[in-house]
Amino acid sequence: MAETYDVVIAGAGHNALILGCYLAKAGVKTLIVERSDRAGGSVATRELTGPGFKQDVCSVSHSLIMGNPLIRNDELQLLSKYGLQYNHPERISALLFDDGTVLEFWSDLERTAASIAKISPKDADNYRRFVDTVDKTLDMLVMGMFSVPPDPGTQAMMMNASPEGQELMRLQAISAWDLICEWIEHPKIRIALARYASETMMDPFDNGTGFGFYLILPYMYKFGLGIAVGGSGALADALVRCFEDHGGTIRLNAQVERILLEGQTAHGLVLDDGEVIRADKAVVAGLHVAQVFPHMVEGAELPPGFLHRIDVLKYAALQPMTVHLALKEPAHFTVGQGIDDFYWVETGHADVDEFAQGFQDLKRGIPRDDFAIYVQQFRADATRVPEGMAQLHIYAFVPLDLKDGGRAKWDEIGEEWANRFIANLRKIAPNVTPDNILGMHFMTPLDITRYNTSLVNGDIQHLGFYSWQLGGNRPVPGWGQYRMPIERLYLTAGSTHPGGGVTGGPGRNAAQVLFEDLGLDFDSVTG
Repeated sequence: MAETYDVVIAGAGHNALILGCYLAKAGVKTLIVERSDRAGGSVATRELTGPGFKQDVCSVSHSLIMGNPLIRNDELQLLSKYGLQYNHPERISALLFDDGTVLEFWSDLERTAASIAKISPKDADNYRRFVDTVDKTLDMLVMGMFSVPPDPGTQAMMMNASPEGQELMRLQAISAWDLICEWIEHPKIRIALARYASETMMDPFDNGTGFGFYLILPYMYKFGLGIAVGGSGALADALVRCFEDHGGTIRLNAQVERILLEGQTAHGLVLDDGEVIRADKAVVAGLHVAQVFPHMVEGAELPPGFLHRIDVLKYAALQPMTVHLALKEPAHFTVGQGIDDFYWVETGHADVDEFAQGFQDLKRGIPRDDFAIYVQQFRADATRVPEGMAQLHIYAFVPLDLKDGGRAKWDEIGEEWANRFIANLRKIAPNVTPDNILGMHFMTPLDITRYNTSLVNGDIQHLGFYSWQLGGNRPVPGWGQYRMPIERLYLTAGSTHPGGGVTGGPGRNAAQVLFEDLGLDFDSVTG
């Protein structure tokens, strides 16, 4: 006899775990099936460089989930009962320009503006006005992130009904660079803000990227950076404790082969060894939409054009490569004054044309060693390293598909590029010498796709944050409300609104839809 549950979920990323927790808390018999040996997906922490050095495999900060009612209101008691803690560093980032100029971003708006004023007093005021303008719509936008999105037509009508909405529609169409230039005059400040815009692995000069930049910094001032104590994986650990405490079951080291279909209705999961797990009420794919369709639902009758829309999804322009270092002593940055304590440090470009050309090179498959961020996670959370020691995480922008050799070439050149990024770091932090490095671990973009197969084409957001792939258009128009075109099949994770990264939005929003379809009261489990 096949095992039977009310709801079965394929994949144990953080969104699937969040959805499972709400269901289990409501008394729904729920099973989560995961191919890996641990739950959490990209929300994971490992001792990659040696005992006592806790490094985040993928996600490093949880700023977006800070605005989610899941955390703001502690709806699942992750903070009050299940051990989750967050720190919010004051010193967020320091950007070092080629000419020695330093621009500091703080969690405090005024201290950030004071740093901007050293380069351009006028732009310090412009920046304040920009943040104040976004603040006026921020509560509405945050509510929209953590709610089921309307269909695109309805959303367009709603937005067109007010000047504020019309402006948001315009911002969705333009590039992040264009938006920045509307507010800021000095090239260095523009470049610094565009670096923030590119954190979603998007070219800020591409049209359709403006909305992503609009939110990121004002959101951070309001809710904080969100550094999980003990590592990013602490969120997954707390969710697992919550889920199991409410009676949920997790199966690890179990690969889902396909969705069990009977007629045109989802009835469970079939594992790669042939085992069948049945679901009486619903099946959820906590996976990338392109993993599910068509490969996991062969024989299903899908709406005309649906698979074509999956085939033409646009992925992010850039992909990440990571290098983790265990250090005897912290990196000492000799360029700039007093920036050693900042959570992350990066080098910038003083010339706009060079900056823009860098993105063009990356999109054409040409790797560069001058687009990297140096993340010092221990600065926000000392529990991640042995006492007196340090760590550093190099987060670089690279192309997955190389112009010379394609993505397979990374297996040959990965170590070479890891060492190039370390050599560049040494130019501004000379004490990161071989004697200071206790351990090194790197992951090319190809390694990252192997680690988490839901990061299709190396896209850490699942789908590029372009305007036509946001809201009710995510993953595709007509199917943006978590219900899929197969009866009783639902989708969560980064392919759905509000997207990838650690937002928790897809999990919580999908839970609201399932509760409605199962005749349950969502408010009863959020108090």
